[in-house]
Amino acid sequence: MIKTLYGILTVLALFVIISITYAEGFEVYPGAKLDEQLTKESVQQAAQAKLDTIPSIYVTDDSFDKVLAFYQGVGKEYKMPYANPGKVQRLPSGKELKVAFFIFDEANDLAGSKLWAKIQRPLIGPGMMEGPDMTVISLVKKK
Repeated sequence: MIKTLYGILTVLALFVIISITYAEGFEVYPGAKLDEQLTKESVQQAAQAKLDTIPSIYVTDDSFDKVLAFYQGVGKEYKMPYANPGKVQRLPSGKELKVAFFIFDEANDLAGSKLWAKIQRPLIGPGMMEGPDMTVISLVKKK
């Protein structure tokens, strides 16, 4: 009974997050789906780290480049100061790791932003363990 109640409350919380997200100007990539398990894990990690954020994780099988092009028309792309634009990031398997960041408010950087996203392919788990080959959209909203 308590497990069922917890499940219902989790789903309701996700719907609240989604509705708040839409109100802020972020657009979910067409065809991307909210991954409830990854979102739940991210929410728990943020709470454990005492971060004042609400993460939401969306996934799609579409290519990184297609998702990147969509968000270039929606948000402001942010380049990490330490990033080397010509260098390809490789995972231990040799597969290329593609990452981009977007800001959806008037902030100049991620630290000052109340709404930003990280686009990445493939999914990476703890210890740089490769997950499924999908494009992941990690939305971060500051409370």
